[in-house]
Amino acid sequence: MLKKIFGLLTIIIVVFIAIIVFNTLTAKPWPQHKATALLSLPDSAIAHMSKAIQIATISPEDTSHIDTIHFNQFNQFVEKSYPLIHQQLKKTTINKYSYIYEWKGTDSNLQPIILMAHYDVVPVEPSAIKLWTVNPFGGEIKNGIIWGRGSVDDKANVIAILEATEYLLKKGLQPNRSILLCFGHNEESTGTGAIAIVNFLQSKNIKANLVIDEGGEITTTKLKDITQPVAMIGVAEKGYVTFELSVEKPGGHSSKPDKETAIDILSKALYQLRKTEMPSHITPPVKEFLNRVSGSSTDFIKKMALNNMWLFEGKVKSILSATPEGNAMLRTTIVPTIIESGVRENVIPTNAKAIVNCRILTGENTKDVEEFIRKQINDNRVKIKISGDFNTEPSAATDFNSPAFKEVEHAIYSIVDNVIPAPYIMIGATDSRNYRSISNGVVNFSPLIDSKGYHGIDEQLPIKDFQRAFNFFTIVLQDATK
Repeated sequence: MLKKIFGLLTIIIVVFIAIIVFNTLTAKPWPQHKATALLSLPDSAIAHMSKAIQIATISPEDTSHIDTIHFNQFNQFVEKSYPLIHQQLKKTTINKYSYIYEWKGTDSNLQPIILMAHYDVVPVEPSAIKLWTVNPFGGEIKNGIIWGRGSVDDKANVIAILEATEYLLKKGLQPNRSILLCFGHNEESTGTGAIAIVNFLQSKNIKANLVIDEGGEITTTKLKDITQPVAMIGVAEKGYVTFELSVEKPGGHSSKPDKETAIDILSKALYQLRKTEMPSHITPPVKEFLNRVSGSSTDFIKKMALNNMWLFEGKVKSILSATPEGNAMLRTTIVPTIIESGVRENVIPTNAKAIVNCRILTGENTKDVEEFIRKQINDNRVKIKISGDFNTEPSAATDFNSPAFKEVEHAIYSIVDNVIPAPYIMIGATDSRNYRSISNGVVNFSPLIDSKGYHGIDEQLPIKDFQRAFNFFTIVLQDATK
């Protein structure tokens, strides 16, 4: 009897191994595609990009302190640089500094497409200026690169969209469906410009077939075992919520401290909170992402795990969790970003406060996160409340089989050889989250390859990337004639 059981188990094990090996060895790389030859940039495009960077449209936290001179200057620059756009497209100004340009299509029955971007930028820390290779707002061009704050986020897309539109107007293009160019002025702070744009479009009963905003990029370096370029196409956004954790306990003179202070209690709470992460989940977009790259891995163990998820899902999660980006795609992240306490070195503070920022995974919500935080801290002395002016739940997801996603796929295939277009969940927040109320086809993608300096030092845009972005938006606009 034992011999029969052992024999049966052996057969089952052999079958399991055979299935695993078969699935691994027969997994094929994503089909290769040859991109079309890229159009050259218009003669003035590089100069325009440089000038756009030189205009310091810095988005302040307090929007009442906006530098109106620079924002008006940027508007004047756009009007002067793109005469055909201002002659042939209807311009609507929203909240003084956000803009809509309408390129009327011939068929009013077709839903329009929206190309959107923001022209405000984050500030450069005064202490970091000395670490820059160039003047952050100099728009310097050297070594085939355009340097400066905003060159990647997000003036590359603003200027590429404008250049593509002006170029096609010169060619006499007449789209079948209307095209709306929407440019927000405060994405880096409150995003009220985008909210007002959407409210305006809703008042006109406008529904969009496709919305393209900044987001995922093309990577050739982040996925070490994937030999083909991977285009990370955002189809959903994580939610965003900030909590304030506060402790109040009488302090006193530092020469006679109590066994536990407000800082001690808060520190212990933060330690407990960071010790355990929220559960991981492979959402449908991430599952499709893994499916698309699974056949192209050169790492046999990873390839085996990816092509046998029914058995190795835990291993796949472990692999993804090893990097901050991968981990953020799997779970809600919770991290302290500000700690405040104390007024003098010889005074034990009565109050201690921490700001904790959370990015909420699809399928979870603010209430889930708050309950997790309370459970992990497990100390009623720590008061927990939602903080900040901006909090939002995770967005709905754009179907990666939808015409909107397919349109972006097509444009990407046209600008990059052998690329794998893969959906994923955006771990940051963009203006496009507001547009989901008027479109089921919101896609987040920037046609740049492994951009550098995003919100940091030496932000830079290779001219080749700028050319690629110009071609990407040109293709999308041309397809609107079909």
